[in-house]
Amino acid sequence: MNNSHLEKLADTILSRIRRRPGRPVSIKSLSRSLKIEAGEIRAALTVLKTLGYKIRHRKETITFVAAPDSLIDTEIAYQLATKVIGRRIRAYRSVKSTNDIAAQMAQGGEPEGTIVTAEAQTAGRGRLGRVWHSPAGSGVYVSIILKPSFKPDLAPGLAIMTALALAEAMTVFTKGEVKIKWPNDILIGGRKAAGILTELSAEKNKVEHVIVGVGINVNHRSEDFPAELQKIATSLRIANRRKASRINLLKQFLRNFEKEYRRYQKGQLATSRKRVLRFSSLLGENVELRFGNKTVSGRVVDIDATGALIIEKDGIRRPVTSGEVSVVKA
Repeated sequence: MNNSHLEKLADTILSRIRRRPGRPVSIKSLSRSLKIEAGEIRAALTVLKTLGYKIRHRKETITFVAAPDSLIDTEIAYQLATKVIGRRIRAYRSVKSTNDIAAQMAQGGEPEGTIVTAEAQTAGRGRLGRVWHSPAGSGVYVSIILKPSFKPDLAPGLAIMTALALAEAMTVFTKGEVKIKWPNDILIGGRKAAGILTELSAEKNKVEHVIVGVGINVNHRSEDFPAELQKIATSLRIANRRKASRINLLKQFLRNFEKEYRRYQKGQLATSRKRVLRFSSLLGENVELRFGNKTVSGRVVDIDATGALIIEKDGIRRPVTSGEVSVVKA
């Protein structure tokens, strides 16, 4: 039996036994219904146990006990119920960067909605060339391939659109105050818990693809962060004082993302702005925003339908689409 056949068989057996968690399933009836030998079932169970599934195996029965909290394709796909986002999944144990792999796949013709996940990244990136700390088994690291039909000038708004989908997903998993720091950070209790990196490939006023990369601090402990990050970073585990399900958080985010992306394609953030503003950590704040050699300062009064930050100074309002923003304390 080759590996491909064995993996498919393992998925089939898993789908059968997890319908009845905690209840024994007859090996004989499973063998008969799938038209396979008992030895093939044992081989498939070995595959599932290697992946981290807890399965009780008795002489005549097998019982599904629990699924692993791992970013593997079988678990991500289970009851995901999206139409486009996450219908194709490429899952890895460790990579340099999920964004890099997704970009290569997009260039090679991988369709919109394909996601790339990893248990760990050795060279994860944030905005402005920063490193994203990505230890194994603690966070969610995922990149999504998009191939929108709109023009490149609307692509920057995808960051705030993603931030909204992610903030609403994280709210389900914590009682801590979740906020969006424009354009791409998610804060819990004022500390950074997640980041978004969007990378655009375009030619002749046409989008070739956009890679949306997301890193979420889920089960990190304070000591898991480098010393320089311990006072500014947090995780769901730190906020909740208990572990959270990475796989359930990822699936909630992917469902939210699909809905928000559909809305964005029709009218950008027009129907989502009120929710974005409710989550904004900058609305009403005096800020200083740097981009290149320029600096803009003023009071944040809005975020428009394209995701631009609207800054007011001396009665003049100015939209800003990118830059490094910091709050100016009076």
